[in-house]
Formats: sequence, structure tokens, C-alpha cells
Amino acid sequence: MTSFQSSSSRASEAHTAFNRLHRSVQSWIWEQKWEHLRPAQAEAIDPILRGDTDVIISAATASGKTEAAWLPILSSLAAARDSETLPSGVKALYISPLKALINDQYGRLESLAEKVVMPIHRRHGDVGDSARRALKESPDGLLLITPESLEAMFVIQGTRLPVMLSGLQYIVIDELHSFIGTERGAQLQSLLHRVDLAIRRRIPRIGLSATLSDASIAARFLRPGNEQAVHVIGGHDDDAAELRMQLRGYITSGRGVSDGEDPTEVEPDKLAIADHLFRKLRGQDNLVFANSRANVENYADLLKGISDRARVLNEFFPHHGNLSKDFRENVESRLRSAGTPTTAVCTSTLEMGIDIGSADAVAQVGAPGSVSALRQRLGRSGRRGKPATLRIYVSERPVDPRTPPVDQLRAELFETVATIELLLEKWYEPPNTDGLHLSTLIQQTLSVIAQHGGATAAELYSALCKDGPFSHIDQPMFIQLLRNLGNKDIIAQSSDGTLLAGAKGERLINHYSFYSAFHTAEEYRLVSSGHTLGSIPVDQPLVEGGLLIFAGRRWRILDVDIAGKVINLTKAGGGRPPSFSGSGILIADGIRQRMKQLYETRDVPVYLDEAARALFQEGRTAYDRLGLRESPLITWGDDTILFPWAGDRTMNTLHVLFSSENYESTLDGVGMTLGKTSRSQAATALQYLAALPSPNPSDLASNVIVKERDKHDVYLDDQLLTHAYAAAALDVKTAWPLIKHLAEATTQFAEDLTNYRPKSITTTNTEPMLDLADAGPYAVIDVETTGFSPQRDRIVEIAIVHVDEQGIVQDTWSTLVDPEQAPGPSHVHGISDHDVRNAPRFIDVLPHIQQKLAGRTVVAHNAAFDLGFLRSEFQRAGEMIPHWPLLCTMQLTKSYYPGESASLADTCKRLSVEAGKAHTAAADALAAAGVLSSYIAKDINVSARPTPTMSSSADIPEHRR
Repeated sequence: MTSFQSSSSRASEAHTAFNRLHRSVQSWIWEQKWEHLRPAQAEAIDPILRGDTDVIISAATASGKTEAAWLPILSSLAAARDSETLPSGVKALYISPLKALINDQYGRLESLAEKVVMPIHRRHGDVGDSARRALKESPDGLLLITPESLEAMFVIQGTRLPVMLSGLQYIVIDELHSFIGTERGAQLQSLLHRVDLAIRRRIPRIGLSATLSDASIAARFLRPGNEQAVHVIGGHDDDAAELRMQLRGYITSGRGVSDGEDPTEVEPDKLAIADHLFRKLRGQDNLVFANSRANVENYADLLKGISDRARVLNEFFPHHGNLSKDFRENVESRLRSAGTPTTAVCTSTLEMGIDIGSADAVAQVGAPGSVSALRQRLGRSGRRGKPATLRIYVSERPVDPRTPPVDQLRAELFETVATIELLLEKWYEPPNTDGLHLSTLIQQTLSVIAQHGGATAAELYSALCKDGPFSHIDQPMFIQLLRNLGNKDIIAQSSDGTLLAGAKGERLINHYSFYSAFHTAEEYRLVSSGHTLGSIPVDQPLVEGGLLIFAGRRWRILDVDIAGKVINLTKAGGGRPPSFSGSGILIADGIRQRMKQLYETRDVPVYLDEAARALFQEGRTAYDRLGLRESPLITWGDDTILFPWAGDRTMNTLHVLFSSENYESTLDGVGMTLGKTSRSQAATALQYLAALPSPNPSDLASNVIVKERDKHDVYLDDQLLTHAYAAAALDVKTAWPLIKHLAEATTQFAEDLTNYRPKSITTTNTEPMLDLADAGPYAVIDVETTGFSPQRDRIVEIAIVHVDEQGIVQDTWSTLVDPEQAPGPSHVHGISDHDVRNAPRFIDVLPHIQQKLAGRTVVAHNAAFDLGFLRSEFQRAGEMIPHWPLLCTMQLTKSYYPGESASLADTCKRLSVEAGKAHTAAADALAAAGVLSSYIAKDINVSARPTPTMSSSADIPEHRR
């Protein structure tokens, strides 16, 4: 390929467009010694000069998008100044996702703004007080700002803001794609709408991006409700420079620290990659993207070590967000300087459009995770007519008889190749635009209240939802949100109905972190048998009894302490997990689907080196050997692995769905492992699910334990939190047709659905019951506890309800219990230190509990939780828990109402059972008894019913201290 050269017709169009620019702007262009305007620059001049439409400029990195926006904007402003029609106040806003990008654009625009005598200001967290005062006292010219600083202006300047922005003519949003579908994007949309409201007119918006997947989605984001009027500029060949690319393959040692390896010993593949980087990159300006901060530091250290041993000056430096601003800026300065060859080993910090000059080469270590990210990174090389150079390094582990199928398939290599192929086709990931963004709506509600000193519910709904960017939030949901905030003292209502910030709301608004709509994902501590294993961010659905992978093995989730951010685990069986289960970025459906195509075709990309070609062929051979060309299900030991070839949101949905059906589901990147499940069982489950109607996403999300994802989710009740999680993390619309497809592909392995029943997690000692009445009499129990962990927390209240074979309640017994520790979440169960001060200890009431449960089937709603605590209390008292027969009404509910919420409150509502006061042991036990009675009646009267399963108390997972 060659660089773009304009045809005579385009040259003529560019000349005509040039003549429309203000003479001072034309003079600046001549001073830059440009030969002509680029196509996007020429096309943008007319619609921007008219000032009556919104514009999107979609063009490659380094194709002049910035100038495409600012040349006509400054021409328009200069012409208005000449005619003395330019109003006072800030004239144009430039909104960027990065402070560093603002600093960079400030330098790039300074000479152009000076040419038209237009002042230019910066506003972000690193700007000093004197510059802030200057803007406040004399608002004028161009203002370069982050969304967070614009938010701060709304809160701090309040009613003065319309005066500061009274002269506003244009708003430019850089890196538009980075905002779409995110909490920060929802904040930006709200801020743009509030600017229009503040100055009482509609301001033209200009979006800039190099990686838009769908221009219509971008237009809808830029101007919600009027996207058809947005003028889209794109499709030019500005990125058609020559591309030089190589993907190199490596084999790791396959050993781990647990195998006796010295933890300080460096893997040979990392040494080989570092050596190749040193030999190929030294003496030039380059970027090496290493995906994680740990990898950045490791490779920077390896490269410095190689330089030291070679007795040459080090040119390799780390660059990531945890480094000081001065260190990062020094590396950026070196990259811009002609006489200092520099290679920055970085995370995504240098991915966006900071001007560091043209990199001679870009290197990528490991799978890039997304096509958009790879496009942004590649755009740093090949500027100013030079060829773009991309070097990619992928390591795979050696294969032995125990190697998991995902690793046999060389999944990381195939994911990387799929990403490259889609990049060459100019395909980019579509954003998730289904999110409710309730967390950001909370922030914007408080911001509007702070801006105006108060607002009514009707005013807030009109500004933010009815006519605003949160139009997907209906009035009942918004009212529920406001009630949530009122209950948490985030807002309060005055006597005249005005909503004000409550005590907690004031503290939120006055804290410097309020202006940001997003936060770094909180990490949960992983604990097993009292020992801390490490910590992880929760980036996949956690389901009680489900599995996760950590430190190279599988663990079963016993419970989650959401308040304490602790996940209690126990070791789970199963084979060795795969080494590559993803790159930490949500993988799109398109990438996984392209991987499947690559496995099933015979073409080998020419950019693979010899080692990568060998690994590529190994992956295809494994694909055929495992039988994946014929079926998406394969048997692996006692497990079955499902390969849906779907993206991570779809995989998350399948994981929650199978977990809710009591399958031991583990997400393994491209595959999903169903533990202790035969291929026949898995195929039958697919047939069963495919025959069901598509579930309500919120009902499915109710099975997930940790649903808090965004900054202010903590203020949402469970219902709103479930709705928000379902919209952001699950994709039922894509998953359900996929399930039907998978069911059709596995029909030959499925059993007769007549005998199908959901798989039980506790499969030992289970026997089918012919009739619920056969299992009576019953003892229905409920416990309130000091926390979520049976090994650490204690029972603080217990209730036992006797029910006979016909479902009739005979008697009820309950007692408070001295937990011999703090009573825990009093706001949940209402029990205080004073209440249990004179209560008996568990050991004191143990004989009575044994008597109440003897000779009966023990029933609970979520039996694993209640019986887990009962087992621990028995063990503390030196007693073994008897082998009572057990029945879980939650699991029974899932059998009768598959795909619907199985919570006690929702089940009682569905069955018209009086629930009483939630989170008191007696009320919850009586509610569960009512549910049991309803199912006994249903069991007697309905011949076609799901067959419940019984288990023994011995099957409840043991919690050892």
C-alpha cells in the first residue's frame, strides 16, 4: 500500500475549501508549509462554518482531525470578531478524556490561536490557581477541559456558569469512541445537555475519533434524539500507509513457582522477547505496549539490564499511570526530541493522541484485547509518509497430556491473529449502549442540586431524563432512585418540596472525587481456610457455589462478604485450568467468531514467523483432534467444556444461566467448563434451556452475588442494582439465539427431556422424591448471622418451624443467640448488642435444636447458607452434624419457575405467601414454611411437576477453620 495522494478533483475541492477559511488561518497554514488540506479537513470546513449542525470527523490517527475541527472553528470566530458580532465569554470548549492530551493539544493549538488573537485556557486537575482565577475573572477564547473539570465548574460556579459560557459557539469532543457506552460517557452527555440548558441555546458539537465501529451509534451518542441530523465525515484513505508487521511466537517454560521454580527466575520467553526488542528497537523512537503495569516494569527492567551488560546507554523506560507525572512527562519529552532515541514500555497511557512524534515502531507483547486498542496503538507509527511498523509477541505454554484444551488450541495466538485480521478489515468493537448508568444519574442529580441550590423532583426528571440524556429511565424508576437516595441521607426534601443535598450528600459533593463518574474497580480479598490467597477485581459474575480461577487452580465460592470485600473459597476439583483465560479486557463477539473461522480454514497469515506458524498449526490440529469442528461440547476428564465462540458479555450470561441451574460453571476464556458434568447432561441442559422463553435479564442477574460495578451503586436498592447490573454485564438478546444454535448443534448427545431436572450441586447421597409429602414431617429453619462467613461469623438468631406432611404449620420456636462477638449488620437483622447481652449461647440451646430437628427433613430457603452456619456451630460445640435429609425451597423454586427470581421475597409474592418482616429468623422461617406448603399442595394437585431432589446434611460443604 502507498500513502494517500489527492486526485485533481480532491485538490480542487481542497482549494475551494481553503478559500473559505479566514485569512489569518490561511496564513497559518502557509507557515506550516502544507501542500494541501487533507480530505477530512476540506470536507469539515463547510458544515462547521455554517454552525447549524453537529459533525463527526472519523479519520485515522495523525490524519489531521484536530485541525479539521479547529481551522473552521477559528475562522468562524475570527470572522465574527472582525464584524464585531462575537459575544463575550468562552467561545469554544474542547473536551478530552486525558489531561496529558489537553496539555498536548494546548501546545499544538497555541500558535494557531495566537494567529487569530484568541486566548487559550486549560482546565484540569494539574492547572494552578492563578490560571483558574484568570479564566474565572476574564472568561474568553478557547477552553480545553476534561469532563471532570467541567463538572467542577457546574458545581462550584453554579449560577455564574451561564455568564462564563455566554459566548459559546462550538464544543469539540476528542477521542469520542472512548466515551460511548461508559459511565464517563453518560456524564459527558449530561454535561453537554446541561450546557445547552444553561445558556438556553443549542451549541454545535464536533466529535473526533479514529476508531468508530458504527457512525450511527456515535451520532446517537453525540446528539441523542436527533442523530439523523449529524454530519458524518469519514471513509477517506488517510490511513492507507504501508504496514510492516510481524507476529513472533514463543514457548514458555510451563513451570510455576508451585513447581519449585525460583520466583525471581525470569521465564525464557520473556528473556528472548526482551532480547529481540533490544536488537530491533535500540537507536530509534518506539512504543512497547505490555498490557499490565507488572509487565511494563518487568520488560523495562530486562531491557535496562541488557543495556547495562552491553555497556550502552539505556534507552528503554517504563510509562504507566502509577509513575509520577514528572517521570512520565520526561519520557514523553524524550520521545519528542530528535536527538534522544527512546523506547517507552507502556500500558494504554500512550495509546491515545498525545503528540510524541512519530514512533519508528510499535510493539505489542501479548494479545491486545481489542481491535480498537490495536488500531490506536498502531496509529502511533507510520506518520508523515513513513511505513507503519508493528511487532507482536505471543507466548504459549508447552503441551503435555494434562494441558487444558484452551491452551492446546493456542487461544492467545488465535485471538491475536483474529484481532489483526479484523483490524485490516477496519472492523471495530461496537460499544454496549444498553447500560442504565444509574450510578452516573445519582452523580448528576446531586450536581444539578448543587448547581442551582436545590431542585424539585419534576425539574430533575425533566432536565436529566424526560428531555435529557437519561431518557431510558422512566418516571417510576427515577422516583425509586430518589427514594433510595432519601433513605441513605444523600438527598433531603424541604417543606416546599425542593430536594436538597442530605448530610451524606453534602460530604459527597464537597469531596474532590465527586467530579469523576467512574472509579477503579475495587478488589476483593480471596480467603481460604482463614488464609489470604491474594486479591482480584470482580470482572466476572460471582454466583454462590460457583467456581473461579486464581493462582493456577479452581476454587469454589462459599460466600461473599460484600461489605468487607472478602470472597471465601474452598479448593475445587477438576483439571488444570488454562494459562490464557483472557487479556483482562472484555472480548467482543466478533473476535471470538473470527477465531472460529481461523480454526476452520487453511490459510496461514504471511506475517507469522516460523515459530508462530508452528503454534498456529498446532492450534488447528488440536481443534480437529478435540472434535470442535463437529460439536461445541468436548469431554475433559469428569467435566464437559462448552465452546460457544462468543464474547465476554455473552459468556457471562451463559455462566450465570448455567450456574442458576446448579451447574459448576467456570469461565475459561473461549470455553466454559461445566464441572462433573457429562456431555450428555450438558447437551440435555442446552435442549432444556432452548425450549424455555428468553429470561428477563434482571431475573437472571438476581443470581449474581456482587452486582456493584460503578461508583455510586452502593446507594441503590437491590432491585435497581439488579436492573443496572443486568443491563451492563449481561447480554440475553445475544445469548438466547446462541443457546438455540448450540442446542441444535448438540442434539445427538442429548437425552429425553421428559426426565430432565436441573443438576444439583450436592450430587452425593441424593435420591429423587416421588412426592413431597413422602419426605415429611419437616423442620423449616432460618438463621440470622453476624456476617457471611461460617468459619468467621456466628449465628445471632435461629428459628425452627414444624410442618406436617400436608404442609400444615404445627408450631414455631425461635431464640436470640449470644454470638460471643459483635452482632454484625444490625441495619439488616435489627439485632443490637443490648438485645443479645443476656441471650443463651449456641452451645446452651444446642440440645433443644437437636431435639427440634430429630426425625424430620430439614428445610431452608438457601439451605447451603443456613446449614453451613449450623455445621460450623455444631463443630465449635464439639458435635458432629447429624445426617438429616435436606430440602432447599430456593432450588425447588428454580425447578418450578426456571429463569425467574428465586429470592424468598419474590417467591412469597408469586405464591401469595405472607412474608412478614424480612431478616428476622421467625418471619423468614414462617415464610419458607409457607412456600413449602404451597409446593406440597402443588405437588399433590399437579401430575406434571418437576421432580425435586433430596440430599443429606453431610453434603453441605464443610467449612474448616
